[in-house]
Formats: sequence, structure tokens, C-alpha cells
Amino acid sequence: MISNSNPLYNKFCSIKDSLAYNTMTDLSSRSENWLSPSIPSDSSTSETCTHSFAVLSPHGKPLSLTSSSDSRGRGQLIAKRKPQSGGLQKSRKGHTKSTRGCLNCKKRRIKCQETRPSCHNCTRKDIECTYPDPKTLSALRMSATCSPTPIASLNLQGTPTIFSLNDMRLFHHFLLGAYPHIPISDNSIWVSQVPLIAHHNEFLMHAILGIAASHLELVTGMDLQTTAIYHRIHAIKGSNTAILTRRQTGSDADALLASCYLIAFQSSYIKDGLQEFFQTVRGCSILSNHLRAENLPMTFFLTEEDDFSFMEERLINLSVLPGNLIEGAKNSLTAVLPLLDRPVNLLFYQVLFDVTKAAAISSVQVYFKFIAVYRFIIGLESQPFRDLIDPKNLGGRVLITHFLAIQIVGDPIIGREWSGRNKSTPVRYHLDWIYSVCDMLPDDKKKFNGWPRAVADSVRDAIWY
Repeated sequence: MISNSNPLYNKFCSIKDSLAYNTMTDLSSRSENWLSPSIPSDSSTSETCTHSFAVLSPHGKPLSLTSSSDSRGRGQLIAKRKPQSGGLQKSRKGHTKSTRGCLNCKKRRIKCQETRPSCHNCTRKDIECTYPDPKTLSALRMSATCSPTPIASLNLQGTPTIFSLNDMRLFHHFLLGAYPHIPISDNSIWVSQVPLIAHHNEFLMHAILGIAASHLELVTGMDLQTTAIYHRIHAIKGSNTAILTRRQTGSDADALLASCYLIAFQSSYIKDGLQEFFQTVRGCSILSNHLRAENLPMTFFLTEEDDFSFMEERLINLSVLPGNLIEGAKNSLTAVLPLLDRPVNLLFYQVLFDVTKAAAISSVQVYFKFIAVYRFIIGLESQPFRDLIDPKNLGGRVLITHFLAIQIVGDPIIGREWSGRNKSTPVRYHLDWIYSVCDMLPDDKKKFNGWPRAVADSVRDAIWY
């Protein structure tokens, strides 16, 4: 106990009373600023006076009391315990945090013995012992090595918010069904592993929110274009930066490739995204091959061989497409030949015509020939590819609308890629692209687009807008 005769105590009380009076006077005159955040004053306009002295705490241990007041008369009293001299400070015993514990121990936040098939804690309580999925655990480990910064530190908005309710809604919509349906062999990686990696890669999170906004607008009619484009721009900028940055872990490469595929799929949900769709799909393939050559331990690779083996099983005993639809496609493609004045157009025409010929053989042949169309576009050299998607290439534009119409007609076969999952993406964007090409064609060339437009008109009323 400190007696009233202690001079240090009397000095402390004198300064404390002075500070309390100044503080209460200041608060009384500025009560409207109580809830405002404190803003540090500039050193050039604010002078600070500091007094420091030592007293004994009620427990007899030395404390350093510092009182400070600024030019406005506001003051604060800070007590700091002086370190004890001549003694060793105890250091906390280090430990290694394991991520391999069972889910029950993780939930209870206790140490797990990690024994299989059941840990000691679960055995003692006679409850089922379940361990995390190895793939999810692997992705979590790789994402942890990528960046220690959690998603809470990311600024995903134009305003100074961190993770808004609208972002959470879009993220939830992505997990429900807005994620891509490829790789066909295991598209669950979009909901089990990619979100974990996105928590440490801002551009990937922007890509997730961007495609979710475009997809939600597509299926509900809500006006989310501004939100979708905002996230899309940031995803593209971040992906470009990531491409130029040396990748240290497989998680870095997974984040980059996943972001690029999301940007490509988002292009297919945008009304005027036709040209961007072909460009980004081709870019994804080039990037995938480049990342494969880096030999990083990635979990996100699209393997055509695995997809083909899965699709063969899904297409067995599936009936062929109606003959009248196939004949209509053949006749329309043949009629387009006079319009094909560029070499790449003739090559594109041939791969499309091969799809119509395969329709008379089997559904398996139709699917593989249709996938060959994408491989043709991806495998083009830079100049022929630019010629194909050139808006001035009227023959190429008409062939693209035939490609979209064939995809609509072949949906009973191609749609088997969604097997085991409800197809949540309508073909509205295909119709918009077909109609946009029809509108840009000169009047004397519109006849070449007759069959694709007829296909679009036939399904338009059945599409949920």
C-alpha cells in the first residue's frame, strides 16, 4: 500500500488530476467526435509534451508511468511494467501444429493422437472418428505455403470493406452451381480445393466472384453487370501479374490456372463475350501446357484422356440425334461454302462437317468429333486464329453460329458432361451470340445464317430468362 506521504505518489496524483481535468474539458467541448476514428495529427502542426516517472505498483513492482499531452490539451496516462533485471525471461515452449487430426478433435480444439482408424479421444468417447479428405488436406497445405495472409485481409471492394454480404452471396452461389463442369473426371475440386487456394490469392477470389455474378445474372435476370465486370477486371489484372511472377509452389500454379478457366467460362456468360470466349479458351490451353512443363505438384490439371474415359461410359447406348436436324446442319454448312474466302474458314468448315457425319454413326462419335472442334481452335497458329475470330470475317462468323447451333442440337449428348450434377447454365448466351451475328450480317448474307437462327428460334421460348 502506498502512503499519502510518499512524494512520488503525491506527484502522480497531482499530474493525474491535471490530466483528468484537461481530458474532461476537451471531451466536453468535443463530444460530437466521440465516435469518430482518431486521426494522427501531423508532426509539423502538433507538439507533444511527455512526462515520465516511476512509482511502485500495489504489488511492490516498479511501473513506468508516462503522461503525455498534445497541443490541444488532451492527455493520456500510460503504465508500462519495467523488465526485471538480473532474471531470465521464460520463453514459451514451441510446438508444431498438425493438420492431420480427425474432424472431431479439430472441432473440440484438442490434440489428436492421429491413430487410425480411430484416435484415442474418439475411442474413449465411443464416437465415429473421421479424418479430412486427403485431396482437401493436400490443397490446404499447398495453399498455406503460398501466403500466410487470410481472406479477411483482402480488399475485394471498391469501398474500404473487406468481405461484403454481396460477396458472400456470390461466393455461396458459386459453390451451389456456378462453378465450371470441367474437369469431367472430378469437377468437385471447384468446391473442395479451389476455394481454399483462393483464400490466399486475391485474383482467384475475384475470378470466383466475377463468374458467380455473371451466372446469377444469367439465371435470374438481375442486373449484376457492374459487379461482374468489376471482379473480372481485377481477376484479369491479377492473373496477368501472376503470369509474369515466378511460381514457387504448386498452389501458385493452381491459382493461376483456375483463375484463367473461370475467366474463360465467365466470357461464355457475357452477351458480347463471343470473341473473348475463344481467346481465353485458347489461352487456358497454352497456359496449361506451360505450367505442366514447370513440373510443379499441381492438383488442378485438365486431362483429356480421363475425360474421354468418363464420357465413354456416359454415352453408351445413347440414341443418335434426329436425322432431320442433322440433314439441316449438313445442307446449311454446304450452302455456306461460297462465303468461305479464307483458308482457315475451309479448315473450320471441315471439322464442323465431320461432326454432322459422325451423328449418323453413334453418340460417342458425335461427342469426340465435337471436342475435336475445340482442339482445332486451340491448335491454330496465332495468325490463322486471329483471322478466324476477326469480326470482318463474315464466313468465319457464320461458321461460328453453326458451331453454336450444333452444340444446342447436340445437347442431349454433350450435356452428359454434367452427369451427376444438375445443369444450372441455360443456353441463353448461345442464343444471344447467334442473334448478334445475324444482326451484323449484311442483308444479302443473312440467308447463310438461316439454319442457326431457326435453331435459336425453336428453343428460345423454352429457355428460362
